[in-house]
Amino acid sequence: MSGTSIAGRLSAHRGWLLVLGIAYVIFGWVAIGYPMAATVAVELLIGYILVVAGIVSIVGAFFSGNWKNLVLILLSGILYLIVGFLLVTNLKEGIIALTLLIAAFLFVEGFFKIINAFQVKPAQNWIWLLISGIASVILGAMIWAEFPQSSAFIIGLLFGIYFLINGFGLIMFSFALKDQQ
Repeated sequence: MSGTSIAGRLSAHRGWLLVLGIAYVIFGWVAIGYPMAATVAVELLIGYILVVAGIVSIVGAFFSGNWKNLVLILLSGILYLIVGFLLVTNLKEGIIALTLLIAAFLFVEGFFKIINAFQVKPAQNWIWLLISGIASVILGAMIWAEFPQSSAFIIGLLFGIYFLINGFGLIMFSFALKDQQ
């Protein structure tokens, strides 16, 4: 399927993309304005998703018909359930743990991008991969340097920025679709 045929079908629904983009921008600004509340909301959402996934995995283990791997599927479900329960019942500790994971992820992922940038260096615009990697390392280091104080707001702030960027992206994409009509 060609890009123009996809764009043609999407342009018929560009109004919904615009509405979704505006909603994302609003969610982003709310999360940025209330980063602590957004952090708690994200942490609880992750916790409840893990609890539900754990229950589904445990029940599904007995109905899978795969008795050979029942124990592994069951243990996986129990792990989901326990971690989800711990996140939901221990908000402060869950937020701290998630903040550490985000800092470590950004730091390590940034180094991977930097290494990758030098591996693809002859390619055009390789510098953007390098800049992205450096930015990830700096952001991870900044979160770590302000830890544990950053735990209260960083998750909500990052999700707010994420929604804001995605919202603007959808808005601009919906405008581009209008120009194609």
